[in-house]
Amino acid sequence: MITLKNLSEMTGYSITTISRVLNNDKTLRASNKTKEIIKTIAKSTGYKTIQSKKNRSKPKSNLIKKIYIGIADSFNMEEYIKDPYYMYLKEFVEQECLKKKVELIKLQYDEKKEIYSIFPNKKVSGIITIGNFSETRIKAIRKITDNIVFLDSAPRNGKYSSVVVDLELGIKRGLDYLLECGHKRIFFVGPKTAPNALNREEPEIKRKAFIEYIKEKNIEEFTQIIDCERSIENAYQMITKFINEKNQLPTAFVTVNESVTIGILNALNNCNIRVPEDVSILNYNNTVYSAFVNPPLSSISINSEYMSKIVVDLIIKQFESKEYYPIQVSVFPEILERESVKKLKI
Repeated sequence: MITLKNLSEMTGYSITTISRVLNNDKTLRASNKTKEIIKTIAKSTGYKTIQSKKNRSKPKSNLIKKIYIGIADSFNMEEYIKDPYYMYLKEFVEQECLKKKVELIKLQYDEKKEIYSIFPNKKVSGIITIGNFSETRIKAIRKITDNIVFLDSAPRNGKYSSVVVDLELGIKRGLDYLLECGHKRIFFVGPKTAPNALNREEPEIKRKAFIEYIKEKNIEEFTQIIDCERSIENAYQMITKFINEKNQLPTAFVTVNESVTIGILNALNNCNIRVPEDVSILNYNNTVYSAFVNPPLSSISINSEYMSKIVVDLIIKQFESKEYYPIQVSVFPEILERESVKKLKI
């Protein structure tokens, strides 16, 4: 559950300011932009005020409760804060279920017993998973239902349907975009490894795609990899260290996710390095926060709201079908131009 403290960590505003904005305190002196940022982030992450919770708890007579969908995620709140993309993804799924008048079922995993508990205790029509799951957890889910759709991950055994992002294509399109803008000295910032669909560490897909594509484009001599974790704090530390060591900046950074982008922005700002005047940044993901930072982030954009719509439609169709075969839907990232990438003179 999202709290005011979580929103404060995400936005940088105080808990008091956030609370007053969300409760429409007319005596608060805050800019319209501040209010817009807070309200948008709160809505996207699913935060509910006390009043909205009361309103939502009122029964709706026209709600047909015949399909019960469980959502299983593999993240704790600390991980959500480090990479909010998955939190937005989960909220979009919940919103889509509400639109389709599907009742959501809460699943809670017991590590010791290796089972999922269901709240409320209903017969589940299907389960949507978000994140990376071990084989043990997948077996626990299958004890509840065989109608499973993986969102943003795909076990490679062909037993389950999935909705995924073509991450490699995103990197290729991102590099093509930067090259068209006149950039060659391009640095990738991200980790060496990442958990796969079965929660096992393997080479980070975006980083691997970057290395392969710069070879194909014959620009290896101009590029570099900067190792960092997928968090704001570590990205800030690594870029600050890079700058303090008097290394030459690239003309453009490509980041592994939005949290790393924010960390880089903070480090550059602290060193009086301007974006995009001195260095450009191309962000991977594009949550609602990307539009509100300064400057607004040009991104390799993943339409997580559309992905959520597809996954809910798919889980319902599989439930209603007497016979179905697992499929994989691949969503192609697009380039969203804002203000963090400068076009160089070629």
